Amino acid sequence: MHPPKPVQPGAPATGRQSVSINERSLDDEMNVPKDGGFFGSFWQNKKKRQPMMESPPQVLKASGTLSEREQQETEVIKLLIQSYFNIVKRTAIDMVPKSIMLKLVAFAKEGLQRELLKELYNPEALADLLKESESTVARRNECKKMIDALKKADTIVSSV
Repeated sequence: MHPPKPVQPGAPATGRQSVSINERSLDDEMNVPKDGGFFGSFWQNKKKRQPMMESPPQVLKASGTLSEREQQETEVIKLLIQSYFNIVKRTAIDMVPKSIMLKLVAFAKEGLQRELLKELYNPEALADLLKESESTVARRNECKKMIDALKKADTIVSSV
């Protein structure tokens, strides 16, 4: 939003652009008028211009030479990062087929459930589903005859 100002000839060359900050200090911006209260500062600062942040340098290079210990630590960090990325890669390779199968199984389960419920609540098939089997009807009739026979036996035994 705010273009950077050109670098002044007397400024040190850091490879980064300088930041333009308003002449007011940050302490002045934090002072809240007494009539605005605590929340008045939030709405009051909307119209103030925000200072731009410094842009990062395009290329990062180490300055100077590294000691032997620093080189070893750098190599260890490189190996640890490479190991971490290998672990992440293996985990992703392992999880992708599992997640695909999970989604396929869940989709098939929902479809099967939908079809079963549709067949279950089909009014034409409802009569067939509620109809008792012939073996159940025959077994019930046998049980009724047995109950009648036991009642007659009970009356005979109690009369004696």
